[in-house]
Amino acid sequence: MKALTGILGAALVMALVGCGGAGNEESMPNPGEEGGVVNAQASVTKTLYYEGACWWLKCANGNTATGACGYGCLDTRKGFARDYSWRMSCGQAATVSANGRAVTATVWDHSCCGRFEGTDALLDSLAIGHGDGTCVAKGNFTYGYGQATATFTY
Repeated sequence: MKALTGILGAALVMALVGCGGAGNEESMPNPGEEGGVVNAQASVTKTLYYEGACWWLKCANGNTATGACGYGCLDTRKGFARDYSWRMSCGQAATVSANGRAVTATVWDHSCCGRFEGTDALLDSLAIGHGDGTCVAKGNFTYGYGQATATFTY
């Protein structure tokens, strides 16, 4: 038993020395984990559609267009409605890239149609041509236009 303990002790010492012991590269934080905070990111590439200006959303939906997050509609907000997935939550910031540009935007709504939909300010910032449809009243409207492939990094 004493011989086995000696062999195991020697194996442990060799393992520590062979791996560099304490303080080697393995003890350093992984990229994205500096300072004890994990900054790992994920991204998804999807079509970003124009959601519509606030006047149009209010008219077409027949409500105040506060959005699913309850923040209220602002045409000047660089925001987007997320798709049906739960990968992003209300208020979460993401870098949105399209047409060689990148801006920070936040989730302000959940899409009714299972798509990523951006505000007027977001599409302007990304140089995505867009425009509103017409609206007479709730249910009596035409959709606007504007879309581009965009990458959301969060």
